[in-house]
Amino acid sequence: MALTYLFDRIGTTSEVPLSKDPFDRIVGQEHAVRLVKSAVKQRRHVLLCGMPGTGKSMLAEAAYTLLPPPREEIRLVENPANPDRPLVVVVKEDGIGPTEGENQQSDVSYMRPEDLPFEVSVKMGYRCPRCGSFALPNQCSCMECGLPKRCDWTESDAYHGLFRMFDVVKERALREVHTSATDEEGVPHDVSYHRESDYSIRVVNHPSGSLTVVSSTDYSSRVLVDRAKPRFIRASGASPVELLGDVKHDPYGSAESLGTPAHLRVVPGAIHEAHEGILYLDEIAALGQYQKHLLTAMQDRKYPISGHNPQSSGAAVRVDGVPCDFILFASCNSEDLAYILPPLRSRIRGYGYEIMLQSSFRKTPENIDALVRFTARTVVEDGRIPHLTAESVAEVLRVAEEMAVRLDGQTDSLTLRLRELGGLVRTSGDLAVQEGADVVSLRHVQQAESVCREIGVGKVMPTNPELVDRPESPCGSYFF
Repeated sequence: MALTYLFDRIGTTSEVPLSKDPFDRIVGQEHAVRLVKSAVKQRRHVLLCGMPGTGKSMLAEAAYTLLPPPREEIRLVENPANPDRPLVVVVKEDGIGPTEGENQQSDVSYMRPEDLPFEVSVKMGYRCPRCGSFALPNQCSCMECGLPKRCDWTESDAYHGLFRMFDVVKERALREVHTSATDEEGVPHDVSYHRESDYSIRVVNHPSGSLTVVSSTDYSSRVLVDRAKPRFIRASGASPVELLGDVKHDPYGSAESLGTPAHLRVVPGAIHEAHEGILYLDEIAALGQYQKHLLTAMQDRKYPISGHNPQSSGAAVRVDGVPCDFILFASCNSEDLAYILPPLRSRIRGYGYEIMLQSSFRKTPENIDALVRFTARTVVEDGRIPHLTAESVAEVLRVAEEMAVRLDGQTDSLTLRLRELGGLVRTSGDLAVQEGADVVSLRHVQQAESVCREIGVGKVMPTNPELVDRPESPCGSYFF
C-alpha cells in the first residue's frame, strides 16, 4: 500500500495535527454529520442506524456542543390545597435562578433580616405574626408573647423534631419569598427574597413581568432540573423510573409534621432532565412498551411524574405538566428497526431524520489520512500508550482494509468499524508498554493481531458469496 501524503510528513503519530472540533472525531460519515448539524439547528429528532462502533454515540455527543445553554429551570412548589399534587414553575433565564446566573437587568442587593417587610419577615420565620417580635427561624415560639410562629423545625435535631409534631405550628419558615412592589416613580416590579443565612437576605428586584411565578411560590419550593446542569442525558430505558421519573416512598406519606412533603420526594426522569437538550437512547428497540410513553412525551413536550410502585406512598403523588422539550437522538442496528414502534418511527421521520451510517468507505488518500488521524487521536485519548510509527500505522491500515473485505464484502475499501480498529491500536500500545518501548512498532501491531485472535469470539462469515473461499485474514477472528 502506497503511503499517503500525511505519512511523508510524520515519523510517528505524535506529529499528526488533531482538531478540537468534536465532529472531526467522526470518520467517514460526512453525510450523517451534515444532517445532524441541520437537526440540531432546526430541533429535529434523529434515528441513527448502523453497525456497532461506527460513531453513533459520538455523533450525539458532538451534536450537543451545538446547542445553546439552557434558558429554563424547572422547580416544584408545595401545594397546600392538595399536598399530593405539587405545582410546576418554569423560571426563565431572566427570572430567578442561581446567583451566578441572574439577569444583569435585575437589581441584586443584600439586607439584614430585621429590615425585611413585615409580611415577608413573618413568612420567612423572623417575626411573630401577633406582636412582631424578632427571632431566628429555628425558634418555634415567640419569646415575647409565646405564640407559635413559623420555624425551621425540620432542620433541627431529630429528638426535638419528634416532639414538635405536637406543637400547634402549622407552617414552616420559607427560605424564599416572591412578592410585588412599586418603586418611587410608581412603576411596579417583582421582588424576591432569599435567605442566604440566618443573618443575610439576598434581595433581587426584577422588571415587571420578568418573573415567571404563581401565587403558590410563597410556599416551599425546590429545583427539579437545574439550569446549570448539562442537558445531554444518556438513558437505557431499562426501567420506567429511569426514563419517566418516580416519587420516593415515605412511610408517613405527605402527612404534615410527620412525612416528607411530596414535592421533595419527586425524582425527575431522563426525559425531564433532557429538557432543552438532547436525550440519547442507545438501542431504542430495547425500550419495549416504554416507547409509547416516549412518543407521548415527544408529542406533548411535557409529561407527568408519578410513583410507579403501587405499594409505595409515592403512588398517590402526581406532578402534571413537567416540561420535557428535548431532541431525541436514538440509535439501533439495522436488524432492530422492525422492533421500533411504528408511530414512534413515523414521528421521527415526520419531524426529523433517519440516518444510515456507513460501515466502510473507499480507499482514497483523503480517507487513508482520516484513519491516520483516527489512530493518532486514539493514542491521545487513551493517554496510556505510546505513539505509533508510520510503519505500524500502515499495518493498522492493512487490517482496516482486510476488515472491509471480510465484514462488508467491500474491496478497495477501509472499515469504519472504528471501535474494533481502536482496540487493535490499544492492544498494540499495551504490548509496547510491557516491553518499555517508547513507540509502537510494526512488531507490536503484528503481535496484537495474534492476541486479538486468541480472545476472539468466532468468525462472522461474509455476506458476499464471492468472498467465502478467500483465505482467513492474518489478523484473526477478532475482526470477524
